[in-house]
Amino acid sequence: MSVAGDAGNFTARVRRHPRYIDPLKCVGCGDCEKVCPIVIPDQFNEELSPRRAAYRLYPQAIPAAFAIEKKGVAPCRDACPAGQRAQGYIALIREGRYSDALRVIKEDNPFPGICGRICNHRCELACNRNLVDEPLNIHALKRFVTDQEYAKDRQPIQRLPQTRSQRVAIIGAGPCGLTAAKDLVTLGYGVTVFEALPVPGGMLRVGVPEYRLPSAIVDREVQDIIDLGVDLRLNTTVADLDDLFTQGFESVLIAVGAHEGKKLPIPGADLPEVLVNTKFLRDVRLAELPTSNLQSPISNLRSQIANKRILVIGGGNVAIDCARTAVRLGAGSVAMTCLESRAKMPAHQWEIEEAEAEGVTMYPARSFKRIVDHDGHVSGVECVNVTFMEFDSEGKLNLETEAGSEHILECDVVIFSIGQRAGLAFIPDDAGVGVTRQATIAVNPNTFAATRAGVFAAGDATTGTSFVIEAVAAGHKVAGSIHRYLSGEPLEPKFAPDLPVVKMTHAEVEAKLVRNEIHVTPRVAMPMMSAEARRNNFVEVERGYSEEQAKAEASRCLACGICSECLSCVYVCGVNAINHDEVERIEEINVGAVILAPGYQAYNAKLSQEFGFGRFPNVVTSLQFERLLSASGPTAGHVQRPSDNAKAKKIAFLQCIGSRDQTHDYCSSVCCMYAAKEAIMAKEHEPDTEVHVFMMDMRAFSKGYEEYYHRAQEKYGVQYHRCRVSALKEDPQTHNIIIRYPKKLESGDSIPNPQSPISNYQLPITEEVFDLVVLSVGMEMSPAVKQLGADLGIELDQYGFCATVQFDPLQTSRAGIYAVGPFREPKDIPETVVEASGAAAQSAALLAPARGLLARERTYPPEHDVTGEEPRIGVFVCHCGSNIGGFLNVPDVAAYAKTLPHVAHAENMLYTCSQDSIAKITERVKELGLNRVVVASCTPRTHEPLFQDSIRAAGLNQYLFEMANIRNQCSWVHSKDWDGATRKAKEIVRMSVARVAGLEPLHTTSIGIERSALIIGGGAAGMTAALSLADQGYPVHLVERDSQLGGNLRNVFYTAAQVQTSNSKLQNDPQVFLRETIQRVIQNPLITVHLSSELDSTTGFLGNFVSRLSDGTEIKHGVTIVATGGKEYRGDEFEYGKDPRVITQQQFEALLANSQSVFRIPNFSVAMIQCVGPAEKYCGRLCCTTALKNALKLKSLNPNAEITILYKDIRTYGFKERFYTEARRVGVRFIRYDEQKPIVEIQNSKSQISKSQNPKIQNSNSKDQTSNEGLFAAIRNPQSEIVVRVNEPILNVEIELRPHLLVLSTPMIPADGSRELASKLKVPVDADGFFLEAHVKLRPVDFASEGLFMAGAAHYPKFLEETMVQAKAAASRAATILSRPSLNVGGAVAVVDPSKCTACLTCVRICPYLVPKIKASFTGVGNIVGAAYIEAAICQGCGICASECPAKAISVMHYSDAQVMAKVEALFAGVEV
Repeated sequence: MSVAGDAGNFTARVRRHPRYIDPLKCVGCGDCEKVCPIVIPDQFNEELSPRRAAYRLYPQAIPAAFAIEKKGVAPCRDACPAGQRAQGYIALIREGRYSDALRVIKEDNPFPGICGRICNHRCELACNRNLVDEPLNIHALKRFVTDQEYAKDRQPIQRLPQTRSQRVAIIGAGPCGLTAAKDLVTLGYGVTVFEALPVPGGMLRVGVPEYRLPSAIVDREVQDIIDLGVDLRLNTTVADLDDLFTQGFESVLIAVGAHEGKKLPIPGADLPEVLVNTKFLRDVRLAELPTSNLQSPISNLRSQIANKRILVIGGGNVAIDCARTAVRLGAGSVAMTCLESRAKMPAHQWEIEEAEAEGVTMYPARSFKRIVDHDGHVSGVECVNVTFMEFDSEGKLNLETEAGSEHILECDVVIFSIGQRAGLAFIPDDAGVGVTRQATIAVNPNTFAATRAGVFAAGDATTGTSFVIEAVAAGHKVAGSIHRYLSGEPLEPKFAPDLPVVKMTHAEVEAKLVRNEIHVTPRVAMPMMSAEARRNNFVEVERGYSEEQAKAEASRCLACGICSECLSCVYVCGVNAINHDEVERIEEINVGAVILAPGYQAYNAKLSQEFGFGRFPNVVTSLQFERLLSASGPTAGHVQRPSDNAKAKKIAFLQCIGSRDQTHDYCSSVCCMYAAKEAIMAKEHEPDTEVHVFMMDMRAFSKGYEEYYHRAQEKYGVQYHRCRVSALKEDPQTHNIIIRYPKKLESGDSIPNPQSPISNYQLPITEEVFDLVVLSVGMEMSPAVKQLGADLGIELDQYGFCATVQFDPLQTSRAGIYAVGPFREPKDIPETVVEASGAAAQSAALLAPARGLLARERTYPPEHDVTGEEPRIGVFVCHCGSNIGGFLNVPDVAAYAKTLPHVAHAENMLYTCSQDSIAKITERVKELGLNRVVVASCTPRTHEPLFQDSIRAAGLNQYLFEMANIRNQCSWVHSKDWDGATRKAKEIVRMSVARVAGLEPLHTTSIGIERSALIIGGGAAGMTAALSLADQGYPVHLVERDSQLGGNLRNVFYTAAQVQTSNSKLQNDPQVFLRETIQRVIQNPLITVHLSSELDSTTGFLGNFVSRLSDGTEIKHGVTIVATGGKEYRGDEFEYGKDPRVITQQQFEALLANSQSVFRIPNFSVAMIQCVGPAEKYCGRLCCTTALKNALKLKSLNPNAEITILYKDIRTYGFKERFYTEARRVGVRFIRYDEQKPIVEIQNSKSQISKSQNPKIQNSNSKDQTSNEGLFAAIRNPQSEIVVRVNEPILNVEIELRPHLLVLSTPMIPADGSRELASKLKVPVDADGFFLEAHVKLRPVDFASEGLFMAGAAHYPKFLEETMVQAKAAASRAATILSRPSLNVGGAVAVVDPSKCTACLTCVRICPYLVPKIKASFTGVGNIVGAAYIEAAICQGCGICASECPAKAISVMHYSDAQVMAKVEALFAGVEV
């Protein structure tokens, strides 16, 4: 792929890989998958189970269409002149599907039984199996198929009708002519074949001996062609081409074989005992001899040969046939002689060896001077030894002989077998058909057109002697040319791109051998008659494979193309969606922006050999374990060991495999939490499962993650061990996995010698046995993604992750190209989704001037008014291939539907959702005047909108439609009960018909949209969202309660990257960025800033809100974005507020940025305590990295400063891990503590924090520190020491610190007034006070209430770049509403009958979307003041309110009681079905 041009005007070159199944035609029935014979590891199931080459990647894949896995054309097919799909029929043989195998063979070759015996099988020379041991015996497998199928009773072949008026004459009934005849008669032409011989088949029938090719095989395969409707005229010689045209033939094909043999022009060649190969073999075949003995029909031939010395001159395969035939006719001796040396004889080696086994003597390297004449009879051949022979490029022989080597080979009969030629005597010079010097017909090699219009020639007539498969190939091609000629098309075939050929390398084969994917396996030998048993008869020598032998040989196929091209999928596909000749193509697309979201690849755990993945069967990766847990996975959700399928009772997770190591200096961010998830799921599947997790840190850094981590331990009993396992061992008998790890000292344990240095002590090592070990593998960039970056010219880091701009985190190094997801940095799904929306916002801003220019709105005909009409219902019942039709009687269901009341039409369709069926439904509605439609097929969730659209196209209201799910509810659940499934399908159709009869049209109305946004909060998130929407062209009202913009960004003075890399201040200074951003906001004419203002109230709904600010300003807007930020927690933990030397990280950062000299005093020491206050409940996300940032900053100011960080877990996720590594490198000390918190003592402080104290969370900043001067004085001249004691949990040792300064890593908490704002907006907050998103993964920036969005720390603590990305995501989501031309409201929504409403508030309380309201202006039942009102614009139509309303005052349109009861009553109608 490449992208040329500039932002806003790119030309992207995209490589589109073939999927071989058209997604626009495919209906997702899966029939192709069911018949596919190729079984390969399922990549989606992480190779734990097999799948077929025809597949859908996973059940929820979009599009839902299937695809075919194919590397390209197998080399066997590529080598075959006729393109025979050998890998296809071999795959079918493996499955025992011999009828299907014969069918695919005959697609390309009408003579499978013949070619299975006498083909020269170039395919085997090209076979990739040659790189392993021996090639596959392809032709023998082809023969096996015909042996199996021809042994059955021959079924009558249906004659094809002639659908075209033109007639074609074919001269010659050999393989070329008959192949062309078959193709042309299939195309609908009238075809007549003229054959001079008394039998059809040409040289196949009369030129190949019976022992190689039984006449019954030839007759059978020829008859299969004739029965299609070919007019065969035997014993008919064509003398004049003009006569054929006179008879009304519009085209003539000359396909005469090379029936005329040749003699050498040497003395004695005309003696009576000198025979020619073609006539000799023809006379034998036409003698109609039985295979069991030689009697009178060939007595003359026998008398010529029997007991005579026979010499065959020639070294080719036909010469071998002559020699071996002479042996069977009782010759006294048989010899062969030829110009070529023994090694260069043109005959196949195995043919030569078989001839020698039958007693034929070889005299190679001879030239022939004369045939010795003794009394008018042959007595021998005078020869001379050949020392060199070669034919030049023009076919001229260059010969060198040995002087004085003349000698005589004695013989009684000479048979010349030095070549053949076609008999073209019937073509006179004035026929207009050119003939070459080689006595072949001159043709265009691409079209086979002769020099006379309408005349074509192919086969031996144009090339000289060739093999049968080449004649077949020529027959196919010439038939295509004749068809184009008769259709008036250009003769030259249309360009067809070359299909890629899969040619394996030695390295690939070696790799497969190492992985045990293939094994060296000898070729299965073809059973043969012994030489003695076959010498005196014409019984077929090769006996053919048994079924066991054939399957064994077929199993040797490497399936190198993956898809075998067996065409089974093509035959079964009912919508013609499959094209195996599809090729990769390059497409150019003009775009304005590019978003790169190539994802990641999981680390290849085989590279960490110490863990045995790939060697130990019970070591799996986390992705594999995920699939084991899935109900749709390979074990249906049962956690089974791969080695023996036994239940895994004891499972270990090893974290950080491919992360945080010597080759990956980053954290993959997701592994800790997916391990916790998988551990919990394993326990939920089998509560008695014992689960252990071996980790360095638990990185539960995101919203809700900490609580989930604690739930894994406390509710599910998952055991966590803080260590990094170095290697695994396997018990070879049980395949159990042995883990050795250091055991944590329990309470009461202590170091044996407390006086010795802790660094000298080693924890005791324990050993445990596990049933299953799960490797939590990390994220990497694949080589393909790295190449993509290089192709696009964007900057990548050393690992292939995309480098983006510091304060524009989605922007790559190339303007207009954006990067999202793990491609930018390892991240979880919610962050990935947020980044995708953020990139959409940036792209939309870039493309804003062109918005709507390419949009096309579909138009529909005027809606037909059905008011007052009797229902005329159309019922369409779907086969869905075999998904429905294979389990119930679809035609019977359709026939039953016709008997139901109001049904005007019913029919069954192969696939109701296919393009042609959708069009047909539309046409049926129009032509039959249908006013309601029922489709009986699959789930409405899949295709209901498609069918509703089809009736809209016919002028029907879309709500006059009902769908009967007979797939899920009948064929799937009653797959073994044909009658029961059919009966139930009829009942469901009856119910649907009853309901649709009572349906009424529903309509929506359009309302306008206020195309502006209200953004609450003027920090980084609010300003970024405002600028993003303004850049897209939408007005914004930005409301900030403070007197200035900036929010928490005013407290960020430097970034961790700035400290680590020492980049220039201008490039990374957050304060410079803040000032520039504020300036951009103020100067943007579309942004109105409201400072010192708060939201007072808001009313309205999606697209039409009215909000009032505290200063009285009224704002009309279509969307609201909440970006109120957060604040640093400042409670009284650890003496904060009581001693100036106890400060927070935010305060420490300000000091480091502005008052640096104090930190340069000698022996300066700092202790930092992590997870303070609310961070004991939830992870503050920022705290660890902020601590490291400040520690590194201090180290840069004072390299000798002593810094100790007391932590529970260091949660430097993603690339932030590098700061952790750098901090350790520069000497920052880390001491871990667990639930036993550190103790801080300051003698002169007002209180002392004890171990047992659990301080109350404070949400105010009232306890601020003293002035900086007081702090500096306290540091320089302390009145008392700060004493920090912490218990190190692994060693169970108390460590005491006496720092100059104590820095508390306190978390960010929600901004003041967040809960009050949530109440005004009627949106929820979580237990910690942060705003609650609609869905953590699917809608991470949306509130459940439509039109409201969130961004930044209002959602959860975030770093600056994360805040900016989420702000852009919120802007993007908001723009999806603001960009609409209008809102359609109504349809299937809830409505309230005020006259029944008691204003009981049930609907208000129960609605998950907070839609119902009590309006005082409405009058309820009994004239009470106030009744419920439901705004149609925001109602989701879920029906909860209607079901719960005690007064039955609420109903859902389209689901009225009458409509639902009609369906119920139809079920119990008792109608006989």
